[in-house]
Amino acid sequence: MPRSPADPLRATILAWVALAGLLVAAQQSWAAGAWRPVVASAMFVVLVYAGGVAVSLPERLAVRVVVLGGVGLQALALRVRPWSTDDFLRYVWDGRVLLSGVNPYRYPPGDPALAALRDPWLFPDGQMPALNHPTERTIYPPIAQAFFGGAEALPGGDGRGLVLQALLAVVAILTSLMIISARRAQGRDPRRVIWWAWCPTVILEAGGNAHIDTLAALFVVGAVMAAARHRSVWSGLLVGLATGTKLTPVLVGLPPRWWVRAGAAAVVVVVLGYLPFASGGVDVTGFLRGYAGEEATDRWDLLRPLLPDAIVPAVGLGLLVLLALSISAGWWHSLTSTVDRAAALLGGTWLLLTPAYPWYFLPLVALVALGATRLWLLPCAAAYVVYAAADLGHTYYLTRVIAYGGAAAALVLAGWRAERTARARDGAGSR
Repeated sequence: MPRSPADPLRATILAWVALAGLLVAAQQSWAAGAWRPVVASAMFVVLVYAGGVAVSLPERLAVRVVVLGGVGLQALALRVRPWSTDDFLRYVWDGRVLLSGVNPYRYPPGDPALAALRDPWLFPDGQMPALNHPTERTIYPPIAQAFFGGAEALPGGDGRGLVLQALLAVVAILTSLMIISARRAQGRDPRRVIWWAWCPTVILEAGGNAHIDTLAALFVVGAVMAAARHRSVWSGLLVGLATGTKLTPVLVGLPPRWWVRAGAAAVVVVVLGYLPFASGGVDVTGFLRGYAGEEATDRWDLLRPLLPDAIVPAVGLGLLVLLALSISAGWWHSLTSTVDRAAALLGGTWLLLTPAYPWYFLPLVALVALGATRLWLLPCAAAYVVYAAADLGHTYYLTRVIAYGGAAAALVLAGWRAERTARARDGAGSR
């Protein structure tokens, strides 16, 4: 006897309740440390189940349930201020500095020139700010700075990060709507939006922790939509906006025939964004070089067991270049769309770099919802295990090797199988 639509609807609602309960557990117990990978992993398991049952619903009903469920999860994430990160403190400070008419790239937060902007929240002792890297200038690009300033200008903008959380929760919801529109425009199933709207990374890092990567993911979705419609310049402009928000989306691959037009458009957007801040000889790179130096000591961990430490960075960079060229040139038969290529380039880069920050993966989650293989959610989940390494009593190196190594092995095996299938199909078609 066939099931009625009510059966998967009840299962989907129960999955939403489970996700909501796990989110509250994460918020309440985050200080315990060891809960992080357990709760985050459980949320990904529930997501897989929810995705499975949601596609059993009629399309229109499923889309409504998924979008409304995503709105509810983002609203629930707003119940407390960001709890596992202090990045939002820098966002608030940069917005405050920008609104005061001072170039945010000019001074570090503790500089006496900005003393009039201090308050007891960001400067508990009146001298040293509570945010990270207090003696360094900002690292965030110009589009992000504009967003921070806009958030600070809104009523309640000084409300200790809540406005930032609410705005980025709205951005996550808008991204869901864009994904639905893109899927429908391509004649594909829009119910796949659940992989974004209900993804633990999106819930925890958008409305929960207010990470600016959420806005970058929105621009990445727009860039892929434009690419699917063969609008190379628009695609490049949106890649530029994404890169001007968080530098990492520059890794989103576009077809080689577009490199000149799309690349030029992206560069123009980034340059024009930085230009107003570069007057008076200000170094707009801020803390970027220092940050890159810090992070370089904890990267390429999947290569370190195989190679001498001295050549690991050079080999890693070479592999990144090879990956970019092979994917962009379409040398992998199984990567048949812009979404597949973008996800493979972005996700492959993160697997090589093994970052400790789950929010870096937000654009990758958006690409999964647009159509890339769901296996790219594995490194998204692995990032939470890495993020909690110190609380688990392990080194970052060990957790990176185990967590990202497992994700990489699964993806390589799946890619090998997909490539064999694609080549066999091409061979059969040529007979």
